[in-house]
Amino acid sequence: MRMGFIQQGIATTQFFLFGKKEFTQTGYFNHIKKYQDPVQPSAVLDPADASKSDGVDLTGKTFLVTGANQGVGKEIATYAAAKNAHVYMLCRNKERAESAQKDIQSKTNNPNVNVLLGDVSEPSHIRRVVSEFEGKEGKLDCLVCNAGALFNERQVNSEGKEVTLMAHLVCGSYQLTKLLLPCLRKASEDGGEARVIYVSSGGMYNSKFPSWEMASSSGEYESKYNGNLAYTYAKRGQVLLAERFAKDYPEVTFLSCHPGWTKTSGVDAAYGDQAKYLNPMRTTWEGSEGICWLTATPKNNLKSGSFYLDRAVQTKHIAGLFMTEGSFTKNSEEEVDGMLKRLKEECGV
Repeated sequence: MRMGFIQQGIATTQFFLFGKKEFTQTGYFNHIKKYQDPVQPSAVLDPADASKSDGVDLTGKTFLVTGANQGVGKEIATYAAAKNAHVYMLCRNKERAESAQKDIQSKTNNPNVNVLLGDVSEPSHIRRVVSEFEGKEGKLDCLVCNAGALFNERQVNSEGKEVTLMAHLVCGSYQLTKLLLPCLRKASEDGGEARVIYVSSGGMYNSKFPSWEMASSSGEYESKYNGNLAYTYAKRGQVLLAERFAKDYPEVTFLSCHPGWTKTSGVDAAYGDQAKYLNPMRTTWEGSEGICWLTATPKNNLKSGSFYLDRAVQTKHIAGLFMTEGSFTKNSEEEVDGMLKRLKEECGV
């Protein structure tokens, strides 16, 4: 037990030190100096700034972005719309979704921005939303699983399941991907380069994916709920999911990524005054820019199954001494098999 506390202390300390160097706005400015491709200063450019464009054209591409009414999700949806993609915003709140939709349409002059209403923590909502999407579209070029939040108090969905795990991993990533696979495959069959992007977090560096009971804060762990750990477990799960799906479905590119420490309303709500320790935080665009690149760059620039920050593949573990990989945050193949089995049981696909 004592060794576990020591290992956790090392992982947490190194995560924070690594984050201060790489995840902040300072890290972003250092990283973009190494970019080979052009980088835009914003998601939407003024016509007078056309020379600053990254040159991307997404005409004919179809995107689905979850949690697209604010923060990183809205920035990604705005970028895709500005590049002339057909965009679907999967959001929970109708009023906020429609307000964001109108704002994106106005800023990009792209009317092909649509709202799909659903709660990504509810399996029945995911099934309905996918059915609605399939009724409108035959293919999907890019799925960005971004929705979710960090809660300081334990919350449950209509089935009594802990919301963080359900929204980030079970329904919002696994179930949505599985049900949309036919549309993603169709895009690849038609000559496209379909991809799925899981917006994870650097917080996943703090832990491996634990037992299902611990990850879902159920049973004996319900009374010991810790919002930061629940978030960490779900985010590590997304990284593992991208790895496994990259092997199981090679016709589609699967990626996990991290937006860095980005100033959003979600961060403010989760951390309050403690958010100051993440300064200097990135703007929403600075946190989203590298993810936008993942959605649009040619497939041969990407390594399926990898974890990205600012257009570059990152290590998935820094829990060893002196920020080496170590073993504390690594899952065995058998443990990942167990995770996939429980994911299937939770949503039936």
